[in-house]
Amino acid sequence: MTNEITDKISKGRKRKIPPITETTFKFSQDRCSALKYQGKNDRPDRRFDSQTESLCLMITSNGQKTFYAVAKPLMFNKKKQKMERNASYKKMFALSSQKKSYDHARNVVQEYVAAMENPTVDANADEKFSFLAKEFLSRGMSDYRLADSAEKHEYKEGTIKKYTKLINTYLLLKSSKHITTPFQKNRFGVIVHKLSEVIVYNGMPSTLPFKDIALKSLDEREVNILHHRLKETPTVANDVLRVVSVIISWSRKQKLFRGENPCDLVTKFQEQKIKAKLPDDQVAKVMNHSKSKAFESDPQFLCFIALLLLLGKRQSELYGLRWKEPFSKKEINECSGWLLPNYAKTKYAYLRDTKNRKIERVYLDSESIAFIERMDRLRYEGSSERKTDLIKSAFLFPTVQWQGQRHITDSSFRKKLIKLNEKLELTTTWKDADTGEMKVQGGLQFKLGRKTAISKFEEKFGIEIASKKANHSSTKVTRDHYVVKDDKELEIENIYQNKIAKEDIIKGVIETLPFKKTK
Repeated sequence: MTNEITDKISKGRKRKIPPITETTFKFSQDRCSALKYQGKNDRPDRRFDSQTESLCLMITSNGQKTFYAVAKPLMFNKKKQKMERNASYKKMFALSSQKKSYDHARNVVQEYVAAMENPTVDANADEKFSFLAKEFLSRGMSDYRLADSAEKHEYKEGTIKKYTKLINTYLLLKSSKHITTPFQKNRFGVIVHKLSEVIVYNGMPSTLPFKDIALKSLDEREVNILHHRLKETPTVANDVLRVVSVIISWSRKQKLFRGENPCDLVTKFQEQKIKAKLPDDQVAKVMNHSKSKAFESDPQFLCFIALLLLLGKRQSELYGLRWKEPFSKKEINECSGWLLPNYAKTKYAYLRDTKNRKIERVYLDSESIAFIERMDRLRYEGSSERKTDLIKSAFLFPTVQWQGQRHITDSSFRKKLIKLNEKLELTTTWKDADTGEMKVQGGLQFKLGRKTAISKFEEKFGIEIASKKANHSSTKVTRDHYVVKDDKELEIENIYQNKIAKEDIIKGVIETLPFKKTK
């Protein structure tokens, strides 16, 4: 009798469940209800289901319990330099409202996770192109660059800046924080108007900006319209077309967009690229000015100009040169190359930020070394005209705004270059008869520095040496795009390209052509 009463009493009591300390266990109604907050600093306490690892129960400091779906999409971690899955949490429902079985919760969470790890925009969805553009800005450029090559490459810093600017300005029509002056605001307003106004293309009106085009309607015609709106600036139009193609290709890889890339069917505009170099007499003017006492007034700028004309390297390859070899990963990523401590004896510099992504050893001639040494002395001795800003910087060409912690950029020397052209009278100013605008022609441009140097290399040493100096993949690239002949040579060539009378004389060169005997 006593035993029966004891059994009834024991059966009537609720079984006391000890505190659950495990992070992962099999979820059940009893165990989840008995859970208490064990977190720190008001951070949610997270518990995971052993049967479905994607199912998470979060417990807040006030005791609220909520189910979450845990997805781990594959993303590139720049710090670790590898692809890895980063946990992403999505709220489902509270424990108190969950009246169905835990098997149902496990089925629901699997659907959530599948959608989060493999996001797909249906072809009939109402998502707009702005969705793809924003996704690419947030995730696309942290991944490896899309390329046909077997090697995986990250996006360069310059490419990221360029793509970001193109996407924000021409695709999302988003004003940059750097647009502050009335001129810049007016210029941006013109771009927005051009890309938003109603136009008729191939007999059909177009009213929507490209960012508002639904993905189900995104086809060759819409891309052609965008390209056509920018036809007055062919280079910009082609750049925008290129970045749209990259966005769509990446979106297809991420299963955010279905179908073929419509950009593949759009023909680019022909770009007006001038193949020119700085004339020899103007090169002499620039170099003599750089060697004069004027060097002390602005050693950074004049040394940069001299190295452009002497070494034939790209602007981006010279921007971030360091005085010493970098060792930390941060220093390596922030520079474009470096000198050795005994650069005057070794006569070499090393470039890492090359177009082909390979470290290049660059020979420093005696003139280049003389300029670098002169600037090196000013770092410690100072200038007779002013104190230089080179003393505390690890870079050859640091920025004043960042106290030498960063190197110069594309826009750093533009105003100084205009003043140099005016001072040395390298440019020709004339008035447009139709518009009445004053226009400037000729003079030294940063891009001309590389073509001038490579042309000089070809003239002295031949095309093979010039191609190696330029770090080109073939001599054809050097010959077709970089080697510029002198005016005299061009005049001679024109004689042989055009059939002229044998008595015609140009610059002392006589053309002799075969002629038919007359009866």
